[in-house]
Amino acid sequence: MEKESGRKISQDLLYAGILVAFAGLFVLANYFSGFSLPLYVATMAVAAVLAIFLPRAGFYAIIFLTFIFERFFTLAPIMIGRDEYKIYPIDVILGAVLFGMLVQVAMGKIKLRFKKIDWLLAAFFLFVGMYFLASIFAGGGEFSLAFSTAKNYLFYPLLYFVAYLLIKHVNNLKDLGKVVIAGALGIVWFIVFGLANRHGLWSDFTPLSTEGVRTLAFTHAFYLSMTLIFALAYTALKSDKVSKLLLIVSPIWIVGIVGSMMRHLWISLFVAAVSMMFLLSRNSREMLKNYAGKYLIFAIFASAMLFYGATLFPRSATYEALENSLGIVQNRVVSVANTSGDESILWRSEIWKQATKQYLENPVLGIGFGKLIPVEIGKYHDFVEARNIHNSFLALLVQMGIFGIGLVTTLTAVLAVKVAKKKYSDKDVQIAAYSSLGILALQVVAFMFQPYLEANLLGIFFWINLGILRRLHE
Repeated sequence: MEKESGRKISQDLLYAGILVAFAGLFVLANYFSGFSLPLYVATMAVAAVLAIFLPRAGFYAIIFLTFIFERFFTLAPIMIGRDEYKIYPIDVILGAVLFGMLVQVAMGKIKLRFKKIDWLLAAFFLFVGMYFLASIFAGGGEFSLAFSTAKNYLFYPLLYFVAYLLIKHVNNLKDLGKVVIAGALGIVWFIVFGLANRHGLWSDFTPLSTEGVRTLAFTHAFYLSMTLIFALAYTALKSDKVSKLLLIVSPIWIVGIVGSMMRHLWISLFVAAVSMMFLLSRNSREMLKNYAGKYLIFAIFASAMLFYGATLFPRSATYEALENSLGIVQNRVVSVANTSGDESILWRSEIWKQATKQYLENPVLGIGFGKLIPVEIGKYHDFVEARNIHNSFLALLVQMGIFGIGLVTTLTAVLAVKVAKKKYSDKDVQIAAYSSLGILALQVVAFMFQPYLEANLLGIFFWINLGILRRLHE
C-alpha cells in the first residue's frame, strides 16, 4: 500500500465535512419539521455534486452520517403529497460517489484491476438480479419486498468496490480511522442523553423482550462495537495522542453498548476481542493486559465509591436507579440461557424452524425474494418476511439457496484467510488488518441474530469492511 502526501487527504476530510453539513441540515430539518422538497433538492444537490467531484469525501460522509443519524439518513424517503418514494439520502450520495468513480475510471485516475476474488461478488450480483426477476415473474414474490431485498443485496454491496478502489494509500486508512473515531465520539452525546433520561433516543425501534429500557439505540451500539475493535487494535500497536484518547473514551463506549441491552452484541464483541488476541503479538497482548488491569482497578474503586455513596441514602432516587439498573442488566445476561421463557428467543427459534422447512422444499435454489413465512406461537399468528428472520446467513440460504450463501461465505473466508496470513511492516496497515479481521469476527457472530445484511444502515459496514480487506490483500 502506497504513501501519499497529507495535503490531498486533508482536502478529502474538509469536503467530507462540508458534505456532512449540507446532508445533515436536511436530515435534522426532516426530523424536526418534516419533509421539505425544496430543502431536499437544495441540500442533496450540493452534497451529490461534491461527491461526484470528490468520491472519497462522499464515502467518508456516508460513514459519518450513518454513525450519527442512522435510519434518519439511510431510510428517509422522498415525500411528495401522500406518495412515498424510497430514494434515501444515502442512495443519492452513494450514487454520486459511484458516478464520480466511473468518471475517474474513464479519465484513467482509477485503474480497475479485477482478480478472481472480485468475480465472486460479481457472480453474486448476477444471481441477485436473476432471483429478483424470477421472483417477480415466476415465483409469486411481492414486488416491493423483492425489490427492497434485491436493492440491499445489489446496490449497497457496491461499497465493497468503493472501499477497495478509494482506499489506495496509507493516509487514506488514517483518514478513514479519523472519520470512524469522530462518528463514535458523536455517539457519546446519545449515551449521555440516554443515561440522563433513562431512555435512549431512537431506541424504541428495537423493543426489549425482557424488563428494562435501552439507554442507547441498537444501531449506535453496533457502530460503537466496531469502533471498540479498532480501538483495541490501535492501542495494542501504537502509543500516541490518539491511543490516549481511545483509552479515555472506550469505557464510555462500553457503557453505551451495555446500556443498549443487545445481548448478541455483547457475545459478538467478546468473540471478536478473543479472536484479536490470537492475531496480536505477545508484546501487544501484554500491553492490552496492562491497560485492562488499570481499568479493572479503576472500575473496582469507582464501583466501591458509588455503592458506598448510594448506601448512605438507601431511599434516594440514585440508590433505587442503581439497584434497578444492575438488576435489569443481570436479568438480561441470565436470559440468554432462558430459551423457554424469553419471547425473542422463542420467536427466533420458531421462525428459523419454519424458514428451514420452506427452504428444504428447494434446497438448491431457495424460495426466492419477496416471500412471507407463517409463524404460530400459541395465540401469536403472523407472516414474517423471509428477509427479516433475524439471521442474515440463514436469510441468504433460504432465499437464494446454496448460490447466495456460497458466494458470500467464500468471498468472506478467502479474504479473511489471505489477510490473516500476511505480514505487514507498516503499523498503520497492521492496525487496519487486525481491526478489519476483528470487525469481521464481530459481524459473523452478530449477523446470526439480527437482519444486518437486509438493513442498509447495518449491512453497509460489512461490505465496506470486505472492501478494506480486499485492499489489504492486494
